[in-house]
Amino acid sequence: MRQVTLIVLAVALIPVLARADGLLPAMPETAGEMVRIELVTGPMAQAEVDELHGKALPAEESLVARYARTDAKGRPVERLTEIWISRVSSPNEARRQTGQMVHMMYENPKSPFRDPVRIDHRGSPVYRFTGMGQAHLIWHTADLVYWISAAPADQDLMLDTFHHPAAP
Repeated sequence: MRQVTLIVLAVALIPVLARADGLLPAMPETAGEMVRIELVTGPMAQAEVDELHGKALPAEESLVARYARTDAKGRPVERLTEIWISRVSSPNEARRQTGQMVHMMYENPKSPFRDPVRIDHRGSPVYRFTGMGQAHLIWHTADLVYWISAAPADQDLMLDTFHHPAAP
């Protein structure tokens, strides 16, 4: 009987596995024609975020999700789209971290990120850069900081899927 209970509990928890720890948003299985092929949460996600920035960043929790169009065997057929989300201590800290990131990308002459543009999407700002063959979309909502790297042709799909500003 105990094994049956454990199996039922495990099956019930499968949908939770698509959600990060704590208060981070659930990540959909698909985004348009793309399939989520990886979800990293907890300390491993924070380590990836810190490695991306080359230093430890103050965050309560982070997640990294990777999406791609796949072939019939489920193998990616293109460069991955990556979504990086960190929950920080407050909406003010999210605004500060986002502003600092955008400023550093804009001001650094050695930065691989070019052509900065501020986009108004659903009534709130998103900062877009291009570089390394991708569009990089950066914004904050409440206490969450987002960075999405995607093929330029997928920019609108990524914004429509993941950019949901908090109500004023």
